[in-house]
Amino acid sequence: MCRSIKKKLNFEVEIVDIDNTEIQDNETDDLSFLYAYADLKKNFLKNPIDYLNLHKKQMEIGKIGEVYVYEHECKNLRGTPYINKVDDTIAGNPANGYDILSFTRDGKPLHIEVKATSGSEDVFYLSRHEWNTAERMKKEGSTYVVYFVKEILSENPTLIKIKDITSNPKYNFEESGYKVTKA
Repeated sequence: MCRSIKKKLNFEVEIVDIDNTEIQDNETDDLSFLYAYADLKKNFLKNPIDYLNLHKKQMEIGKIGEVYVYEHECKNLRGTPYINKVDDTIAGNPANGYDILSFTRDGKPLHIEVKATSGSEDVFYLSRHEWNTAERMKKEGSTYVVYFVKEILSENPTLIKIKDITSNPKYNFEESGYKVTKA
């Protein structure tokens, strides 16, 4: 390993045998990490992040989540008169503050905000507008539910239904963005 570092760093090193050498694992890890850092950094800078493509992928994952939830709701409402009333066209207009209008099996409207991730972490983002919509609907007596789909690209995505998101004690909120305008 050290010989390859010498070659990469392009300087002369005299290699001699040392009696009773005790190199601890963390010392060798530091060496390999430092060696990898330069190469990783160089490769990273050669290939900058394509934020537009990353955003497109995130939008696709969101759309896949919406379709998954739409199909889930249609299956859930089979045999009821509400199956044909599930409306996913709402997702096309972000001003609504939710993605799908569905119903309970007894006909009560459900306003569903869909959040999807390809990962398994329990983290998603709720916009200020979505939060305000959830609060407004709660005051009006309407039902606003977040359907959080994890591992959406797997064979068995996990669907978590979160009622009353704005005051649900199982979830913490952390403000994470700022709108900046020129003064």
